[in-house]
Amino acid sequence: MEASVALTASPVKASSTPARAASDSNADGGGEAVAPGAAASASDSSALVTAADAAAVGNLVEDDEWLGLAMEMAILVRVAVREEAKKQIRGFTSKDDYKIGDLSKEIDARVKAEVARLRDKDEYELGDLSVALDQLTKEQVCKLTGKSEYAAGDLSVEIDGRVKSAVADFCGKEEYTTGDLTREIDRRAKSAVADFTGKEQYTFGDISRELESRRAAWVQEFTGKSDYQFGDLTKTFVSNFTGKGEYQFGDITKRVGQMLFGNKQVKKEKQ
Repeated sequence: MEASVALTASPVKASSTPARAASDSNADGGGEAVAPGAAASASDSSALVTAADAAAVGNLVEDDEWLGLAMEMAILVRVAVREEAKKQIRGFTSKDDYKIGDLSKEIDARVKAEVARLRDKDEYELGDLSVALDQLTKEQVCKLTGKSEYAAGDLSVEIDGRVKSAVADFCGKEEYTTGDLTREIDRRAKSAVADFTGKEQYTFGDISRELESRRAAWVQEFTGKSDYQFGDLTKTFVSNFTGKGEYQFGDITKRVGQMLFGNKQVKKEKQ
């Protein structure tokens, strides 16, 4: 009697899913074993995936994989560049661990040490760089002028003297005077024009007339005609190119073909 009451008080709960029900029935030993997805596949049999859908999904997966690979490669390159930069900075600063500002501090220290060396001092002081640059400049000016001690204006005087000496050499004079360069350039220009035109004295338009005369002489020599007419230049050029006295349509194309593929004569067809 107590056993029957216990059985009625604790009924078996129904499974919420077909797969759970199947597993429960198998555990109780009743009925055949049912696959977990059998019931679901039966209800979803109408929703089949086509080949086009599968290809589209495959393309999306491949694109996603390539995108992920590109991102990973970019990260690797960035890390490699950063590590190489840190390595170079560690070698420059002689410190094992890099911290922000180490590079600037090392550059500042090296510059100050070099300036102190130029000043023959043990430690750099404010203003030493300006004094060192001024000293180096004066030393170079002394080497340029050949003087043992620098004086204000030495550089300007030396440059002016060298320019005047060069102009005097250009003009063929021992000493430069104001206007020598302008006169020499004008003289040389007129001499060149006189040589070109064959005239002793230049007049306005001589160059243009000489150019026109030489052009007409060249055209006459090229065409072989004393009286030039429009088109003679083109006709002579085409005649020289094709090797024919009179141009016919297609001569240029045939000549180009012979030049590219050989001077083979086309055999005439037998009649």
